[in-house]
Amino acid sequence: MSTLLHVVFWRHAEAEESAPGGDDLRRALTREGRRDASAMAAWIKAHVPKPWTVCCSPALRSRQTALALADYPVERAELAPDRGVEDILEVVEFSREDGHALVLCGHQPALGSAALRWLCEAQAAFTLRKGGLMWVCERERAGQPARVLRACVGPDLID
Repeated sequence: MSTLLHVVFWRHAEAEESAPGGDDLRRALTREGRRDASAMAAWIKAHVPKPWTVCCSPALRSRQTALALADYPVERAELAPDRGVEDILEVVEFSREDGHALVLCGHQPALGSAALRWLCEAQAAFTLRKGGLMWVCERERAGQPARVLRACVGPDLID
């Protein structure tokens, strides 16, 4: 049984509230959000095998979360707050590299639902907590790909 791909679906950490008429993409992480992003990045570093490709949405809060893990996350429009499940799964399919890990830092509601669909093809809503992640591993078993849930954890569980 060989590992083909690790995918970490990581929701951005807590961000400031949007000002009325403000630019949603410019919302920054709160102090708690920065702390949670750092804690989750440390958890990823300790558990998810390298090498990684870290992708984030164009939103500041997503980029700040991803920067806790990687100095140069790849900004992907498909991970933006207004994008859907299919857009996120497209990033997974076009970023495949056997044995590598792909970390996607994005937004609800699409990110959680994309994680659930990639894990078990379920088309249902699934919510990841702010700063939380779902780690799914794709392996080859008897010549067929099989996906396994490795972890689903929030920052409150690792402090």
